[in-house]
Formats: sequence, C-alpha cells, structure tokens
Amino acid sequence: MVKKIIALFSITVTLLISIQFSFAQTNKQTCISGALKVYLDCPYCDEDFMRTEINCVNFVRDPVQSDVHLLITKEYTASGGSIYTLYYLGQQIFQNENDTLYFTANSNNTSDETRKGLTQIITVGLMRYVAHTTMASKINITSPQEDTATVAQKDTVDHWRSWVFSIGGNGNWNGEKQSTSSYYNGNISADKVTAKMKLNFYAGINYNKSIYKFDDTTEFVNESNSKYAGASYVKSLNKHWSTGLIADYSSSIYDNIKWVVSTGPALEFDVFPYSQSNRKLWTFYYEVQYQTGEYNDTTIFNKLKQSVVQQRLRSSMRFKQKWGSTNFTVSGATYLYDFSKNSLNVSGSASIRLFEGLSLDLYGSFSIIHDQISLPKSGASQEEVLLQIKQLETNFRYYGSVGLSYQFGSIYNNIVNPRFNSNSYNF
Repeated sequence: MVKKIIALFSITVTLLISIQFSFAQTNKQTCISGALKVYLDCPYCDEDFMRTEINCVNFVRDPVQSDVHLLITKEYTASGGSIYTLYYLGQQIFQNENDTLYFTANSNNTSDETRKGLTQIITVGLMRYVAHTTMASKINITSPQEDTATVAQKDTVDHWRSWVFSIGGNGNWNGEKQSTSSYYNGNISADKVTAKMKLNFYAGINYNKSIYKFDDTTEFVNESNSKYAGASYVKSLNKHWSTGLIADYSSSIYDNIKWVVSTGPALEFDVFPYSQSNRKLWTFYYEVQYQTGEYNDTTIFNKLKQSVVQQRLRSSMRFKQKWGSTNFTVSGATYLYDFSKNSLNVSGSASIRLFEGLSLDLYGSFSIIHDQISLPKSGASQEEVLLQIKQLETNFRYYGSVGLSYQFGSIYNNIVNPRFNSNSYNF
C-alpha cells in the first residue's frame, strides 16, 4: 500500500513539473524588460486591480528590489471622505528623487470609483520615473477634450456650512435548537470640521438579548443594553497645540451604570506639526472631567450615586515609514478624591520589515486597574461570569500577539490570476 502511494505521488509530481515546464515555454513573461520596478506599499488598496491597470512598470514584492517605493497613507475628511497621500520614494538610480501627490475620494464614491481615481493618480506620478526607462518611447499621454461652452460652472458655495450628518443602525440574529440571540444598535452624529476647529455631536444605543435552554423547562435569559451621547469642541491654537471641551453621557448594565454625565476641558500637544500626522504623530493629551451619576446596584463602596473628578494623561506615538509602521500609547487616569483609585495602560503594535522578505508583526497591551468604582456589591452569578454579562473585579488585564513571515522567490509581482479565488474577492 505504501509503495502504491509513493508511486502515485511520484507520478503526480512528475506530471505537474511537466505541465509547468510546458507552460514556461509559452506563458506570458512575468516582467517587462527594462521597465521601472515599483513596490506598492498600501494595505487598503486593491492591488490586483492596480497591477492589471498599470502595465508599464514591473511591480515587485520587496521594497529593496524597487526603483520607486510607493508609500500610500489614508486619512478621513470632515465630510466622511478620504484623502490618500502618495509618497514616491526614489531608490537605486532615483535615490533622493522623491515626490508627493494627493487623491481625494468623496464620501459618496463607490469602491470602484475610488480605486479607479487612485490608480489614475498613481500612474501620473510614476511618469516622471518611467520617462527615464526604455518604456518611455511606448507611452502615449492624452487628455479628453471638453467643450467649455457647454460645461456648466460648478457651484462652489457650501450650503451646509461644513456640517456633515450621519444616521445608521443594524441588527443581527442567530440561533440553534438550544440558544437564540439578537442584537440591535442605532447611532446618529453631526460634525463640523474646519482648519481652525472641530465640533462633534453623537448619540447611540445598543440592545442585546440571548436565550439559552438547558432542558424543556429551564432556560436562562440575558438581556442588556447601553446608551451613550456626547459632544466635543476642539480649537486649533497653532501647529502644535489644541484645546477643547468634552461632555459625555452613558448608561450600561454591564458596567452597573444607571446614568453618568461627565464634562471638562482638555489640552493636547503634538511634538511634530499636525500637518505631518499621516506619517508621524507624537501627542501628549491631558483632560480633567467632572463626573456625576447613579448606579443600578449598590457598589462595593456602598454607593448608589456619586460625584467625582477624574484626570487623564495620554501619550501616543505613530510612525509610518519605508521600513514599516509602529503605534505606541501610554495612558493613565486617577480620581482626585483618592489617588489610589487609578489605572495605567500601555499598548503598542509594530509591523517591521527586518530585511528582504522577512517581516515581524507585534501587538501587546497591559493594564493595571485600581479604579473600578462601579462594581456591584452583590457580585456576579456563575452564569453572568461565563456569559460576561457583568464587569468582573480585576487589577490587571493583558493581551499579546507575535507573527513572523518570510517570503522568497521571484521578485516580480505583475501577474493577476483570480481563478479559484471566489472566496477572497475584495471589491
């Protein structure tokens, strides 16, 4: 039996090698001789579409092998759209020949309109480099002609005065013989953002119900909900400083909060100018909040209602460069009436390209918790613990992950073959 399996395996391998060899004689070449080598560094781009549409360059899988490292970052605009910043970083013979272009996608753009527009800008930016390759003589650049007499002048007046409104909601249901669950949420928001200020209002509600049947006569019902609302005003002082006022309302069965309202000022300093935030950001944020509210059940500190003042300090760093990206945040909070009731959280992530083909992905967070002032005195039942219906007492919390990947082989990444990929399409 073992000999038959080995023989069948050998025949299969030989057949596959023969097929590969025969295709290699006639298959379309995977690279264009003398063309510009480009590394596309954009995790949220439709790379298959771009490789198909841009056929005058060689896309490579590793930045070390590229002539141009194209780094694309994304930020959201006040109206719900997106601004893509395209950094063309020259390498090899184009060392220090860099460029920066921008593409804006409106909030009502379809994904197809966005990827087509972004691909067009990418192509335009690559032309200054393609002009120095053998492909230059094969490029034709045309522009559609418009009859200016028939093109109506667009109205540039903003009748909404920079206000953007959003309303939404969703629900989901699932079940089987012994359990059912349903979840609903709704939210609404209003935002006004200018270069000098940000004004935001929001509100929402979440509702969850689960039923677990242990037998024909015994079942456990979990029903919970939470509500929230808030407003914030942020004023830009200069390219490094900003200040603001924050107000929040919340209600949560899980947190044993019947209702709580908090309000207070905040201040933020960015070591780098805010204009560079899409590549590097290092902020220090401080706020003081007056909080007052009531609890659903008496807390472990024998409180049914309480008014406190809390201060919070947070420092965040974010960098996105050719070698990868990093995020790191340290935050701490304490109640002013009792400094022993405090918390500290450290979290960070990194995606680092160590050398050609080898990448390291890291994420971790750790919290020291001594400020759970809303914990119910009655504790939680076994079912509530298992189903995480109520917040549990703890003095720490952690999470971590690590990943390592290595890729080798052909450096060219031009060919797109979607066969048997029906479960992984991304439009």
